[in-house]
Amino acid sequence: MKLPRVLLSILCVALVTAVSPLSAGADEEPPAMSFGFVEVHVDCGDHALAAWQVEVQALGDVRIVGVEGGEHPEYAEAPYYDTAAIQRERVILAAFSTAAPDALPSGRTRVATVHVVWTGSDAPRFETNLTVAADEAGAAIDADVTLVQGPDS
Repeated sequence: MKLPRVLLSILCVALVTAVSPLSAGADEEPPAMSFGFVEVHVDCGDHALAAWQVEVQALGDVRIVGVEGGEHPEYAEAPYYDTAAIQRERVILAAFSTAAPDALPSGRTRVATVHVVWTGSDAPRFETNLTVAADEAGAAIDADVTLVQGPDS
């Protein structure tokens, strides 16, 4: 037997209201949400950075809500990432370029920015791991990854 649309709509609204933080109690305020960002920087020294892969892990009650590209023209587009994973606390970012070595960044460059939201008064913390960095020939190069938190985080 099919439920009429009106009854189904009422059940959906009731379910959403039941699990909503606003239904916790009339005297309770929902936790404050804060928004911020984390810049992902890769430093490859004198080498041309043709490819990279970085894992960013948010610690605590933090959600990753968006990813955008970096500062260098070769990495201005958002890196590759699992779109479903950004609703969790961990995301793996990766990008590559087939440009000539003189068109690639070297030294320290921002390769991506990760946007986050969190609840509570404590600023979020993050861990990162550079999985790989490679030059234009595909050879692994030594590089370091650092995160720079934005003013809101």
